[in-house]
Amino acid sequence: MPSYLSESLSHLHALIINPEPRPGLHPIPGTQPLTFGAAVLPPLIYYLALLLLAPPPPPVIDSMYAKTIRNVLALTAGILFFRLPLAYHVPQSIGLTYQLGLVGLYGGCRVVDAFFISPYCFKHIPRRVKYVHKPRIQTPAPEEEVETTKEWSDGGVKEPYYHREKKRSSMPPETDNATQVATPQASKPAHQARRSSLSAGLSSAARRMSSSLQGPDPRPVLETATTECGWPRSRSDRASWALELELSMRGVGFTWTTADVRHTRKTWLPTVGNRLHSVVVHAVPVLAASWLVIQSVYVQYLAVSAESSALGLDSDERVSRELFDEKLPMPVQVLLTGALGAFLMAAFSLGHSLFAIALSPLAPGPLAFFPPLYSTRIWDVATVRGFWSYGWHRLFARLFLVYGVWPGEWIERRLTGKGNNEPADVGKVLGGFLSSAFVHSFSVRGVLGGDWSSAAGEAMFFALNGLAVVVEGAVTKTVRSWRKERGYEEKMWYDGWIGRVWWLIVLLGSGRNFARGWVKSGLVREIAFM
Repeated sequence: MPSYLSESLSHLHALIINPEPRPGLHPIPGTQPLTFGAAVLPPLIYYLALLLLAPPPPPVIDSMYAKTIRNVLALTAGILFFRLPLAYHVPQSIGLTYQLGLVGLYGGCRVVDAFFISPYCFKHIPRRVKYVHKPRIQTPAPEEEVETTKEWSDGGVKEPYYHREKKRSSMPPETDNATQVATPQASKPAHQARRSSLSAGLSSAARRMSSSLQGPDPRPVLETATTECGWPRSRSDRASWALELELSMRGVGFTWTTADVRHTRKTWLPTVGNRLHSVVVHAVPVLAASWLVIQSVYVQYLAVSAESSALGLDSDERVSRELFDEKLPMPVQVLLTGALGAFLMAAFSLGHSLFAIALSPLAPGPLAFFPPLYSTRIWDVATVRGFWSYGWHRLFARLFLVYGVWPGEWIERRLTGKGNNEPADVGKVLGGFLSSAFVHSFSVRGVLGGDWSSAAGEAMFFALNGLAVVVEGAVTKTVRSWRKERGYEEKMWYDGWIGRVWWLIVLLGSGRNFARGWVKSGLVREIAFM
């Protein structure tokens, strides 16, 4: 046993220090293996700059001297973040090299936003927000109230967990054996009594199975958020403020909070038990099932060609770049696309839950506050817009807002002559999706030898989804107007089903571009542990 452990540690050490890129990884020419210093310096300098960004006290923070030091530190951190994916790669992993692109671009954009765009363009420095959560009774809203409620006032979605209460309340109360003996059923013929008993047993088993799968509900609460004035007050407060803002991608605990966290006062606080149940019953099984599909597809269709390319048997790498279209039949392409989507969704959910469990002892501090990552169940999504607004995570929402949504709205208003108070939804949607297209194609480019044309798949995926949201909105508006003019109800019972078919076709159809990019880059190969 000691010799086996020693051999394993030696193998791991050799893998870590090996500067040669792993098979299938094609880093940008001229980049070098990521060093410890290059990885640590950007977030460290960013943190030091954040210590000087928090509002006073002390008054010296507002001095020109402090602001100059702060801006120099921020500029240095931003440059180092942007430089990460342009100068380095992670030779041991395709996925980590891809993540390096996301981290570098996200970190650099975040620094520019926090230290230059927000303070100088909007005169705003993020303020700490104090959350107060009061228990609430979870009851379904009356039908007439649902119809007259504005879409954004309840987050645009129904109560995600009220369907369970509705289901429970519609079930007949369970009775014990003694009560059953006294009921009229006892006088029925023996075969009818057995049938009734079997039906009751099956119903009870179904209820128990449903309860086991659903697990404990998150705790329903009413949330009140209040901006804390005069904070931070001490050096430890300032250190805490800087750390919390640096780690909070969704701005939880600050006035930067993204829409998926602050779009409704009615929210849910997942408990540790709820998180554990989600990990064991939902995230891990979905992750395992989708991985099995990905691994099976890779082994059956892609493995031989990919290995040949990795060994240099195809000098122009055409084989590895065209595997998706040449080796996979259309049904398998769609299957792989769906499996990759499920894998990513489950992986995000698993990571979110594990961090929430690990940091739960820090409650009620902001670092322990993990609002739901997905604000609706995937089978309740009925539009493409609904999927991206409520069915997918919003971890990059602030980046897309500042660098995509706001510029898109500005361009639409300039082109159409709209006022600042008028909605510019087309520019908002296209700007957000195009910024996402650039971020993801920039990242996958880092594992494709810096080739932009090979990285175009992810850009096309997000661009097509943006167009789909715009078309979807226009068609919905036209159909509802047509129905209203002819005296029909604006919303029909079958709209939801048509919407579900529509968004699945859009996601799986356009998602083939995303999957194609991941096959080209070798990410599918690495996920399959090959």
